[in-house]
This record gives sequence, C-alpha cells and structure tokens, in this order.
Amino acid sequence: MKLLLLPLGLAAPACIGWCLLRLLEGQSPVLGRVERWVFGSVLGLTFTLFITFLAHIVFKVPFSRVGFLSVQMLLLALTVLPVTLLKLHTIPPAHSPREESTPRWAWILLSMLLFWTFLKILLGSAMLVSAPTYLDDTLSNWNLRGKLFYETKALTLILPTQRPDATIPSGISSYPPTVSMAKAWLADLAGTWDEGLANSIHLIWFLGALGIVFFIVRRVSSTFWGAVAVYLLACLPLYLIQGTNPYGDVFFSAHLASSVGLLFLAVQSQDRRERNAFLRLSAFATALLPFTKNEGLVLYLPLVCAVLAGSFFWMIKTKRLSQRDAGIALSWYLGLALMIIVPWIAFKMAHDLPFGNAKGIAGMELAWQPGVINAIMVNTFFEGNWLLLFPLLILLFIFCYRAAFFSPLAVFSAAFLLLYLGQMPIFMFTGLSTEALFQTGYARGLIHLMPILIMLTTLLLRDGWMRLRKE
Repeated sequence: MKLLLLPLGLAAPACIGWCLLRLLEGQSPVLGRVERWVFGSVLGLTFTLFITFLAHIVFKVPFSRVGFLSVQMLLLALTVLPVTLLKLHTIPPAHSPREESTPRWAWILLSMLLFWTFLKILLGSAMLVSAPTYLDDTLSNWNLRGKLFYETKALTLILPTQRPDATIPSGISSYPPTVSMAKAWLADLAGTWDEGLANSIHLIWFLGALGIVFFIVRRVSSTFWGAVAVYLLACLPLYLIQGTNPYGDVFFSAHLASSVGLLFLAVQSQDRRERNAFLRLSAFATALLPFTKNEGLVLYLPLVCAVLAGSFFWMIKTKRLSQRDAGIALSWYLGLALMIIVPWIAFKMAHDLPFGNAKGIAGMELAWQPGVINAIMVNTFFEGNWLLLFPLLILLFIFCYRAAFFSPLAVFSAAFLLLYLGQMPIFMFTGLSTEALFQTGYARGLIHLMPILIMLTTLLLRDGWMRLRKE
C-alpha cells in the first residue's frame, strides 16, 4: 500500500516541472501537454530537490515532511501563478506529430516485441519493489544516505559506515544528494523508511527516459519510429537491468538525454521562435546535470558545452540563428548553469568534498594501463550487454554517413562520440582503469549515453528505410 504514496510524492514536483517548462517556452509552446509532463516529471523533481537543498543549507529547512512540503508549496505558488496569470496554459502547441505510412506487418511485429518487453519491465519492477536491497552502491550510497537524511532530517555527511570518531566525510558524501533526497522525501511522506517505496522512484526515472526518447524521436519522424526507439532502449539487457534496479545511472541518462535531445530539436527546427524555445528548455536540462552525478559536472558538462558550441557555430553559419538570438540563448545556458553550479561547488569546497566519482581528481598519476583496450572491446562487442547495437551503429555510420554527420543528426553523433571518447583517457591512463578491467564503470558510462545512442540509431535506421522504399 505504501507504493501508492509514490504518485502522491511526485505530483507537486511534476507540476512544478510542467510549469517551469511552460514558462521557459513563453509564447511559443513547443511541447505537447503529455510531452511536458514527461520532461517535467524528470527535470521538475531534480530542480525541486535542488531548491530544497538550498533551503536546507541557507535557511536550515529540515528534511522533514513539513520541510519538503513547504518548499514544494512555495515553488508551486511561484510557478503556477505566472502560468495562470499569463494564461500560458491555454495556448495550444503549434506542433502536431506527423505520421508516416507504415506496413501493417511492421506494426504487428513491433507490438509483439513491445508486449514482451513490457512483461520484462513488469517483472523487473516487481523485483525492484519487493526484493531486499543488496546492490553495493545502493547499500553504501543511495539508500544509506537516503535513510540517514530521513533519520537525521538533515544533509548529514558523516556516514554510519565510517569510524565512530570520523570527522571528515566519506568520499561517497561527495555525490550530489538528489537521489537520496528523493528517497528521504518518500520516507517522510510514509512516516517510516520502506525499501520498496524508496526503490520505486527508480522505475519513474526509467520510464521517464523511455518517454523522453519516444517523444524526441516521434517529433521528427512518427509514432512508429518513436515506439521502435522505446523498444531498442528497453530491450538492451544492461539498460533494462539498471532501469529496474536502484542505481543512479539511468536517472542520469534521462537528464543527459533531455539536454542533448532538446538541443537537437532546436538545431533541426525551421522556425525561429520554436528554435529559441527549445534552446531555453535545453539550457534548463543542461544546468541540472551537475546536481545529478559527479560525472555531470566534471566530465559531461564540458563535453556537452563543446557540442553546444559546434551547434551554435553551424546554426549561425547557415543563418538559422542570428548572433543576437545566439547571445540570448547562451545567456540562458550560462545563467541557469551558474545558478546550480555556484552553490553546489561552494558547498563541496566548504566541506572538502572531492569532485571526482567519490575520489579526488587532483594529483592523479597518468600512465598507460595495460589490458584496458581488450576489456573495452569485450564489453562493447562480445558480451550481451548491448546485443548487436554497436555493430549496427558502425554499419549505419558507413551507409548513412550523410544523415549522421551532415544533418541535424550530427548533434547526436557528435554528442555520442565526444562523450564516449572523452571517457577513454580516464580508463586508459589513470588508476580508474579498474572500472574498465572489472567491467563496472565503463559499462555504466555507456548506460549514460544509451538514450542518445538509441535516438541516433533509430533515426538513422529510419533514414535508411526511407531511402530503400524510394528505390
């Protein structure tokens, strides 16, 4: 019965996210109402927890039921009121999804595959909320910290797993507290710590990632290809396993997909007002990356900025974006990012928390790490984690290279290649090579990129399919 508290606990953050996205769209609503709920549920919860974090460290608002609710009610008032007064909720979206003729046999086959995938998700979800928590990172990080926040009603940094006389926080406390705060909020709502309820939030992030992929692909193709993208992502064994387990990687992948996916929609848009609205939405999603996982700040944010710079250069060069609009859009990216980054970095520095993945990044020795390339090749091509996705991607890059590198899809191609290759030196030249050799961190890094990669793969498959049908 406690699982019924999950939708109740997410209702206010989802409404806040919906209204924030609607305010960012302004007079140019580019998202459909359902699309806005999907994006708003993922991004709204993270933003609400960030404001709760600020309220706690600045005004000492406790992590109690009243504390969480007071922040949510204030944010609701600050977001719902302007949306209502400006009557933004009454403006219909200009975009309506187009449909393409698809053979009936293709729909029947896809429906059967989706039904089978749904059953696997259902089984994984049942295990997620009923099986005892046993995963290492969950026990030592996400659930441990969530229960600690719930018991102490505060952002406690000294963990019970440390020595009794410890005065310096563990490296695990350097992780952004978003996931653990979400669990603490659900526990406060229930009045007790319940593992099933605390773990159930991960299913929402998994479904959110699937929804984000569906709507982005559908917007530039059709419902059929959006459903293909959902199937391709959900059928990947490791992504499905992670999505129905209480780890933080699928949670992060949904935010990264929002950031890059909304940028892609801006680049491919032919309408100035629509493009600027998508850029504002992408700026909001990008700004939240540092408050999801440490990798979001030290690894992914700089590389996303590189993709962003390339996208702006191309849009200005092709006269899709004026220099004035580019300056305004960049101001949104910079302003929203600083709003998140400055207090988070200040907090980490004030408590001497490392910026790496629970490890300091300063003073790392650089040296060639033997065996890493072999481990990467095995994980990528010869294990069941990704099925035949990477061989398929290579073939698509070869046969659909114009679409992959000389169309707006280059946003996805550049994002994947930069973010993927940007991780390689970490495994090849630092002590973090163990994350590749032991098949841990490397595979989880790929999970972060899977929604982006699936959107790219699906749209390249569509490009190839459309060309075959014309011949």
